[in-house]
Amino acid sequence: MEGSSEKLTVRADALQWLPSLPEQCARAVIFDPPYAVGTPVRGREDGAAGSVFGPFSFMSTAMAEVYRVLQPGGIAAVFADWRRMPDLLYMASTNGLRPTTQIAWVRRRPGTGGLLRAAWDPITLVSRGVPDAVDRAAIRNVIETDDVVVADYPSKRRHPYEKPPAVYEHFLRRVCRTGDLVLDPFAGSGSSRIAAENVGCRWMGCDIDAAYTEIVA
Repeated sequence: MEGSSEKLTVRADALQWLPSLPEQCARAVIFDPPYAVGTPVRGREDGAAGSVFGPFSFMSTAMAEVYRVLQPGGIAAVFADWRRMPDLLYMASTNGLRPTTQIAWVRRRPGTGGLLRAAWDPITLVSRGVPDAVDRAAIRNVIETDDVVVADYPSKRRHPYEKPPAVYEHFLRRVCRTGDLVLDPFAGSGSSRIAAENVGCRWMGCDIDAAYTEIVA
């Protein structure tokens, strides 16, 4: 995994790619499965509620693989709708991961639909054992992004749920050292790669959609 000739992004299913990686190879895993998959809400396919985090079998297998590839003290940042929190925490715990904290990502513009329009998203951090922080400086568990979020400007975005690199950098700087490996099994537009490189980390990812593997390659 050290070779510079290795392809950083591959086209693969996340649950096939993760088992191909060595045990305890990564300091951090970005786990942001796609939205708008499979759950009807209000008579239509709803994004947040339809995350692929729905099936228990997927969640259990995914969390087991995340645990396997993480180094002791490493963390996984899991992006999932609040409706998935009980299932996520249960599956993470039963597969050896330790729920550590949550980050509130406050977005410049609110989301759509519902009784109240969501202006923030939860990011759940889980760890393999006690998380090994790079330093003990006080860092808030809130990240506010003032830069242009591409979801606000559909004509410019490369992925339906693209996130600014600053969202990932907020916690990667807390736990990663220069040269550490960051994995992203749902690489999408590659924002996590930019964030990893900004903090001096190596990065590898996969995506099942060939269009996005070409973007990130």
